[in-house]
Amino acid sequence: MNKELSRKETNKDKATYGFLHFAGYRYWTASLLPALVGTTLPFWLNPPGFSFKWFEAIEFLIVTVLFHAGFSLLHAHFEDRFTYKWTKSRLFRTGIICLLAAVLIGLHLNSILQLNQYVYKCIFIIFGITGIFAGVLYVAPPFSFFKRVGGEVILCVGLGMMPVIGAYLIQAGDLTRTVYLASLPLVVSTGLWVWVSELISRTDDERTGRNTMVMIFTPRFSGRFVTLILTIFLYATLVLAVFARSSLNPLSLIALLSFGPALKIVTVSWNEYANVTKMLKVRGYAFIIHLAICIIIIVSSLTSLLR
Repeated sequence: MNKELSRKETNKDKATYGFLHFAGYRYWTASLLPALVGTTLPFWLNPPGFSFKWFEAIEFLIVTVLFHAGFSLLHAHFEDRFTYKWTKSRLFRTGIICLLAAVLIGLHLNSILQLNQYVYKCIFIIFGITGIFAGVLYVAPPFSFFKRVGGEVILCVGLGMMPVIGAYLIQAGDLTRTVYLASLPLVVSTGLWVWVSELISRTDDERTGRNTMVMIFTPRFSGRFVTLILTIFLYATLVLAVFARSSLNPLSLIALLSFGPALKIVTVSWNEYANVTKMLKVRGYAFIIHLAICIIIIVSSLTSLLR
């Protein structure tokens, strides 16, 4: 939401905004569900010496929420989205507190992390620093990639891949190419969600000087062909993850049944890419696909317990 729209909001609407709103709770599933995928993936891949760690799993989920909330609060601060109760300084302080809490819990996780032999001992520290760096690149000036070309990539990797590999590292004490491959469907489904959102906000973004990736192409090409390519690529990565290195349980292919919402995304975007009302429904379909793929992968991994 840009400055101009923020000024047009009523005082009553602003007064209802609280911590959860500025912490981006509506989008927490974008990072929490991939974290759950990474937490349950070891049940399928069965790495050497794997034993499920309940306490560490809960801690990592808390860290994920705190990181998401912290950077969402900082994003609101740098975009001047504030109210008389949630001032810019309060947004900044609260965001920093969330991030510091996440770092402290992360350091505790690192201190009790059991790594496999030959795994670099500081790998989780490097993972955490990478996550912080990605968040700063996205929300903080002078980078502010949320309004630049390339911000979409940071968002897709930061939300779709990093929670998966971090949660898996906590459980398995190791990372392999198989895990990265398993995260690809989530990266692309996040990308589709982000792409549709940017199609919706394209007019406002152009007016406020943003330069997102959808603006590289004409509205027609972005709305039609890129959306189609992302949708096809999403299911291609799902099939690849199952058959290339058995990164995902074959039961994950049940997610192909989400083809119905995917077809809606393609058909509506093909003709109505400039219609904000209809594209809002398309964004809902993109959310449903992301939700369905994550849940199906989680459940399919857990079915390995029945063996």
